[in-house]
Amino acid sequence: MASPPLVLHVSNEHPPVSADYGFLRAFRELSAQGVLRHEWIAPAATPERIAGLAAGGLPDLVFVQSPQPHPWTRRDVAALLRRLGSPPVVVWEGDAWGGRKRLRARNVAWLRHADGVYSVALGRQAELLRRAGGRPVRYVPHVTPLCFAEAPDEAPHEGAAPRGVALVGSRLTFCGIELIPDDGERTRLARELARVPDCGLSIYGRGWRGPHAVGPVPYDDQVAVMRRALITAGWDRFRRHPGYFSDRLPIAMSAGRPHVTSRQPDLGWLPGPETGLHLTDTPREAAERVRDLLGAGPERLLADGARGRAWARAHLTELHALRHMLAHHLPVPAPRSGPWPAIAALGTG
Repeated sequence: MASPPLVLHVSNEHPPVSADYGFLRAFRELSAQGVLRHEWIAPAATPERIAGLAAGGLPDLVFVQSPQPHPWTRRDVAALLRRLGSPPVVVWEGDAWGGRKRLRARNVAWLRHADGVYSVALGRQAELLRRAGGRPVRYVPHVTPLCFAEAPDEAPHEGAAPRGVALVGSRLTFCGIELIPDDGERTRLARELARVPDCGLSIYGRGWRGPHAVGPVPYDDQVAVMRRALITAGWDRFRRHPGYFSDRLPIAMSAGRPHVTSRQPDLGWLPGPETGLHLTDTPREAAERVRDLLGAGPERLLADGARGRAWARAHLTELHALRHMLAHHLPVPAPRSGPWPAIAALGTG
């Protein structure tokens, strides 16, 4: 009986790295199901380790995850792939690019060798990646890590009762000036929320000052912080990129709280207010939505948030995204329920 296909996973993390993030847990689940075999290497893997991998069996596919921070060159990538028997390459690009944020040579080095490219945004983003690699670009949205999606539901007695609004997101400034243009809208959202009566606003992230600023929150603690609030809020950068949102949207849904955030193009496949997800077009509209929601009362808000958590757990995790990408290249079943047919239908850029 033939062995399942072997996937060599080139991560964007420096070890030590948590085994819960960056598709590692999703790969473990697929391995446990006998769908594939998985070998992970850090981006700065030594030639000796790569040679050892090749000696132990050539991979059927190389999965490259946002190839940073290691400074890959085209020569590095070509030499690695030759050593591994020239397997097909799938690149997942989980960052948004454009404007002052230029695509780096290390990304291009892998894009030039890619057989499949998957991006968390279409439009200008997909065109940028297509020009760099010469391959069509398929869409895959940001999703929630399995450790957040599968975390136990809250017990009724767990901690203090949730209250107020949590805005999570950094603000990058120099001498008070936003370095990323979209951060200006994020700042306006914070100001509008601060004017909402009895909002109980807490702002988490770098670059904030004032009475509502709490400071940065570790990635692992995001869900715990969001669960202290009745409502979470955010505002995305790169709002002109179709299909784009940061992973904070699915993470907020996993927290089980109504989430109010910005609306980008091509997000009609996402659920709506019935799951506690509220997409808005301006910071003022977002603040008005928060004010209306606060008037609905905690019981209604927690019920909406619970439906959103269930939806994210059922449809928007790293396991769904990984199956969506690998199904085009390996005998891995693609997700076919919930939003995934609509996501696949968005096509390529």
